[in-house]
Amino acid sequence: ALFTELTRVSALALDDDERVAVMIGWQRYEAHCVGQKLTAIARFAGPTPTAAGAGDTGAAAFAWTEIGAALRVGEGSARGLVADARQLTSHLPGTLTALLSGAITWPKTQTLLSASGSLSPEQCAVLEDRVLPDAARRTPALHARAVRRAVDKLDPDGAAARRDAKKRDIALIRYQQGDGVADLLARALDSLDAELIWTGADTWARQHKATGDPRTLDALRCAALVDWATRYLRGEHTDATPTRNGHPAVVDVIIGLPELVAGDGTGLLASTGEAVPADAIATLLDAGAKIRFALTDTDGNLVGVSTGLHDPPALMRAYLALRDLTARTPTGSTTPVAGQDLDHINPDGPTTPANLHAPTRGWHRAKTFRHWHIIANPDRTITWTSQRTGRSYTTHPFNYRDGP
Repeated sequence: ALFTELTRVSALALDDDERVAVMIGWQRYEAHCVGQKLTAIARFAGPTPTAAGAGDTGAAAFAWTEIGAALRVGEGSARGLVADARQLTSHLPGTLTALLSGAITWPKTQTLLSASGSLSPEQCAVLEDRVLPDAARRTPALHARAVRRAVDKLDPDGAAARRDAKKRDIALIRYQQGDGVADLLARALDSLDAELIWTGADTWARQHKATGDPRTLDALRCAALVDWATRYLRGEHTDATPTRNGHPAVVDVIIGLPELVAGDGTGLLASTGEAVPADAIATLLDAGAKIRFALTDTDGNLVGVSTGLHDPPALMRAYLALRDLTARTPTGSTTPVAGQDLDHINPDGPTTPANLHAPTRGWHRAKTFRHWHIIANPDRTITWTSQRTGRSYTTHPFNYRDGP
């Protein structure tokens, strides 16, 4: 009913007070829509799988694959949606009701989800009784403070468990802003580890600043991490060059030969598709980056790569890494093929590029336990079909003609 009324209103014909009322109405409806989506997800995913049931190999364990493919979200987001939906229905039903009614927003709901991870259903019920009545009028910051106070009173001895629960959310996240710029976020680190990293980076930055480096301290702190990663991947911190699945760990950057020769235009970062200026790639070459030549057909499909010093098995892996760049799963991926496990599309088929791909570990397990069936098509696409719903999703190799 609210949606119907809101769609009949034109903000152009309203005064300022009425426009504010419309804002509030749409915010309530936005929260309602999120609640409806999570309710559907919870019904589809079912309860959290237990060892007494199918454990981590049944349909419930891989519900995130279907949800991620259908909603076109990444693997991490799909797993998070399933976990949140399950927790709302099992531990925070009052919060879900408030979300569906538009009484609280999704960010405030997330605060409750995060804080209640170590609480029992009974404790969660008391938590909701204490914070939900005033949640609508509080700002997100005040709501978060109220939730923390309530949790501390409910479970004063559970700080260690809550700390462990938060640390289970640890992640290193990269987010591409576009224009060759990205954010790198280290989330939910141990406080001591975070202090060690900060102190090391800050000390490195100040030492370089003292020698006349014109960059800001913030830029130099980030440069300290780049310096460590570069030296590590070159093998300077170990006795051997680091490998993934027995092959050297590399960062692949792709650029057309004319752009490379001319020194202008852009290439792209293979793992994310992010554009990289040609002059930045030239700097990499000056620093000793290696070149491999790739040949494509008129449709942009990779048909060959230069052999360099590789033997045939390694060359096949290099070909697949350049053909697909990232794992070709229905949820999409920024996981580079290089270093991943290779999987036979047809388990009984030959070990050839046409019958090989490199899925993420989660999707590989979903296929292994027969929740998904995949086939390789003559046009080099790969089709994944859900055994549960019959829905199909087709992935494509990287198209070199399209460019970054």
